[in-house]
Amino acid sequence: MRRWAVLLLLLALPACGKKSEAQFQDQAVKVARTVPSPKDAAAPGAPASSAPAAAPLLAYSYDDTLSLPAERIPAVLAHHQQLCANAGPTVCQLVGSNLSRQGRDVAQASLELRATPTFIAQFRGGLDSEAQAAGGRVESANVQTEDLSRSIVDTEAEIRAKTTLRDRLERLLADRPGKLSDVLDAEKELARVQGELDASQSELAVMRTRVETSKLTLTYQAMGVAAPDGITRPLLWAANSFLRNMMIVFAGLLTLASYVLPLVLVIGPLVWWAIRRDRRAKASRRDPPPQTPGD
Repeated sequence: MRRWAVLLLLLALPACGKKSEAQFQDQAVKVARTVPSPKDAAAPGAPASSAPAAAPLLAYSYDDTLSLPAERIPAVLAHHQQLCANAGPTVCQLVGSNLSRQGRDVAQASLELRATPTFIAQFRGGLDSEAQAAGGRVESANVQTEDLSRSIVDTEAEIRAKTTLRDRLERLLADRPGKLSDVLDAEKELARVQGELDASQSELAVMRTRVETSKLTLTYQAMGVAAPDGITRPLLWAANSFLRNMMIVFAGLLTLASYVLPLVLVIGPLVWWAIRRDRRAKASRRDPPPQTPGD
């Protein structure tokens, strides 16, 4: 970073007189020395290191699974979505949800939220009672954390360094225009630094959002019931599975026949003709032609 800043200023030297050459060199050295770098900001022995250690910046993600009766899953899912909507987008945001059903006894759903830690704590605190009221239970509750302290500190230092560098480049272009080629090179470098600065700011915003809000993923699964619709329901399930498996096998055989049959129709006659010809050749060699009495 310092090296190209010195070179950039030195490129502008030919556009000026020999009288100010030493002044430009001094200015280049000052620019390079005053531009901070992320490594200098985090170097041991810096004044900031003597400050008390700040609390770690942690990103939390929660993953809970609810076992509920299949017919209650859509209602519980809709209720949780409404709770997030009532809290408002500044408190809770719906990231995604899906619901799939197969008949009356098979259902599965998922819900992903991003909300403030307070909302997440209150939301998860009522999951157990809500599941019991719906005739189910909380099957699992997992928490994962990621420490983003170092990443955030490094990105902030990088942003400060790039901001200082951008400001110096802007002042350099305004005060020392120089040759047209030098100006174009400086403008390209300024655009590159500005692009990197914007990318770093976006990355920092994403990491801060992950720290200020938490992600919650809910999975809703149907509870296993011995006979949900009667005592004969397991037998009907077994019968349906038996018939379905048979149809799958028949479908596979039919598909295979659709590939094999055209080959049989084309190659079969050729094979039959080759076999018959071979048999005739063998018969002619085995049975010599009859000789006449005069021979």
